[in-house]
Amino acid sequence: MNPYLLFDAGGTIIFPNVEYLSNIMKEYGIDVSENYVLKKTCEVGYLVDVQLSKSDELMWSEGFLPTFLEMMLKDVVDSKKILSLIIEKVTSEDKRKSLWTYTFDWVKEALFELKNKGYKMSVISNSDGRVEGILKEVGLRAFMDKVYDSHVVGITKPDKRIFTQALDELSISPTESVYVGDMFHIDVLGANMAGIPAIHLEPFNLYDKWKGFRIGSVRELPGVLKKNLKSEEFFPFKVRR
Repeated sequence: MNPYLLFDAGGTIIFPNVEYLSNIMKEYGIDVSENYVLKKTCEVGYLVDVQLSKSDELMWSEGFLPTFLEMMLKDVVDSKKILSLIIEKVTSEDKRKSLWTYTFDWVKEALFELKNKGYKMSVISNSDGRVEGILKEVGLRAFMDKVYDSHVVGITKPDKRIFTQALDELSISPTESVYVGDMFHIDVLGANMAGIPAIHLEPFNLYDKWKGFRIGSVRELPGVLKKNLKSEEFFPFKVRR
C-alpha cells in the first residue's frame, strides 16, 4: 500500500518568485541569476535551522520577510540605502501578492507522476492564510486532497497537533504516511513528534552531516518511497517523541 504523502509548501513545492527577485535586483544594477536567488533562499533556511538547533525560539514567522530578504541580499548589495529600497519594494508587493507564488515545471511533473502511481497527497504548511490560493494559482492545488495552513488551523509547526489533526481528518495513521519538508527543526521535528516518518528536502548539501534522510527535490520521491519508511533514518527525532 502506498504511503499517504504530506507535503510542506514553501521551499518544498512552492518557492519565492526567483524571476521577480532577480529582475528587481537587476533594476538596481545587481546581476544575479535565478538559481543564485534559490540557493540564497536555501542558505537562509539553513541558518534558521542552525539557530533553532540552539534555541526553541521560532525565527520564521509571518513577520520574517524583511529579515529574510536582508539575510538573502546582504552578500550582493553593498549599499544600505539600496538594500532598504529593495526590501521595501518587495515587502510592499508581498502584501498585494505573496512572494512565495512560484513553482517549477519539474514539481508539477513529479506530482503528476506520483498521482498516476496512486499516491494521495495533502499539504501541511506554516503560512499566513494564503497557501491554498497560492497552490491554486501555480497549478498544484488539484494534486492535493486538503491544505492545512497554520494561520487557518491556528497551530504552527513543529507543534505536532497540526499533524495529528491532519491525520485524523484524513483517516490515516502516522505509519501510513510520510512527510516531506525543507526545514529540519520545523518539518522533520514536527512530523517525527507526531510519529510520522519524514524526508528532509535540501538541494544544496548544506545539511551534509545532519541526521535524517535527505533528498534534493520531489523528483526523487518515486524511487525513495520504495524504501522502508520505518527505518531509523526517517526518524532523526525519534528520541524526542
